[in-house]
Amino acid sequence: MRIVSALVTASLLLLAPAVVSAQTEGAEDPFAALVFTPEEIMQHRRAIELNDEQRDGITRLIQDLQGEMVGLQWRLLDETESVREALEGPRVDLDRVMDRFTKALDTEMEIKRVHLELLIRIKNILTPAQQEELLRLRRASEIETG
Repeated sequence: MRIVSALVTASLLLLAPAVVSAQTEGAEDPFAALVFTPEEIMQHRRAIELNDEQRDGITRLIQDLQGEMVGLQWRLLDETESVREALEGPRVDLDRVMDRFTKALDTEMEIKRVHLELLIRIKNILTPAQQEELLRLRRASEIETG
């Protein structure tokens, strides 16, 4: 169980920059209400009666994502640095900056695509009854926290 918890934490840390950078101040994630994070599922695993096969499937998905996500995060970091370097100096080559910026945006889009794919695959592992229970628990939590 510690392995799953560590995987969930690591995946959320890897995904956090992509999710945060994708959102503007005060904007809500348009898909959040329709999918379930690994953390949310693990928190309520007993309430939704998550079985071992489902848990193992989610763990495999997270492990697969981590390898891909690390590479994408490194690439995004390099591309962002490249944009910053191209902006230095008193005169800026617009075409050069925009080309590098487009590469960074493409990588950020790929990160978001991978993240959404993970969430969809996780949702598909859950039964409709489990999904409904997670939604009920989510609403109850939102009411409690106001």
